[in-house]
Amino acid sequence: MLFRKTRRAAARVIAALGIAFGVAACGGDSPRPPTQPTPIVQPPASDPIPQPPAPTPVLGVSKILAFGDSITEGTDSPPISFDVMSWNLPLAAGRSQSYPFKLKSLLDARYSGQTVVVYNGGWAGRQAREDRERFSQAISEGRPDLILLLEGANDLNAALGPTEGVNARVTSIVDALEDMVRDAQARGVPVLMATQTPQRPGGPKAWGVELMPRFNDALRAMAQKKNVPVVELSQLPMPFIGQDGLHPSEAGYQRIAELWLDAIKSRFEKAPQ
Repeated sequence: MLFRKTRRAAARVIAALGIAFGVAACGGDSPRPPTQPTPIVQPPASDPIPQPPAPTPVLGVSKILAFGDSITEGTDSPPISFDVMSWNLPLAAGRSQSYPFKLKSLLDARYSGQTVVVYNGGWAGRQAREDRERFSQAISEGRPDLILLLEGANDLNAALGPTEGVNARVTSIVDALEDMVRDAQARGVPVLMATQTPQRPGGPKAWGVELMPRFNDALRAMAQKKNVPVVELSQLPMPFIGQDGLHPSEAGYQRIAELWLDAIKSRFEKAPQ
């Protein structure tokens, strides 16, 4: 009997010890650290797909004749004397300060996929009323696809004859320009015309200030009749006119080239092929 009691007491002790060890094993002295999220591994970045360059616009003309007087030739100082018999159409854009030269640079930058030639047909001191033959010769030699016509400043600056009125002077200049337009259109060559650049009142070469508005109005009317677009150079800001009151500064010629370019783009630029 005593042995049974002893065995039951021993069993109770062993069970108690087992519970104690189990509690210790489950609880422990330090809490288990929290589980960190598994970082997302990003795939290696691939090189961007190169985009093809924007297509270059195309110009529908390849040879441009800029015709006129010293403002086309590029005079930004007193005109240079020329031997009348030695003139020949230069197959180049002329002086670096001239608007044809600057226009050529603008055209090359925009239409880099083709060659566009600009001929400088400017001649200082010439009048529109005496330039019909020279204009015809320039077309024959240059064979342009487009003509830029800016002339009349010397006609406006010339002294009126004893019996010549202002209206008669303006009409004679516009008639001469209309003859040139008619000649070009008969050969199938399109023309862009420009109003005269402003003259600075009081300048030593600004002798046609009073005739300028009347002339530009008459030129616009003639151009409309002949269906010729007009580039408004009459609105050139006065700071672009040089000290002599007549010829633009080099910055003025740059602006003139930009205005011609805008007119050319709007009428002769084509969508890339």
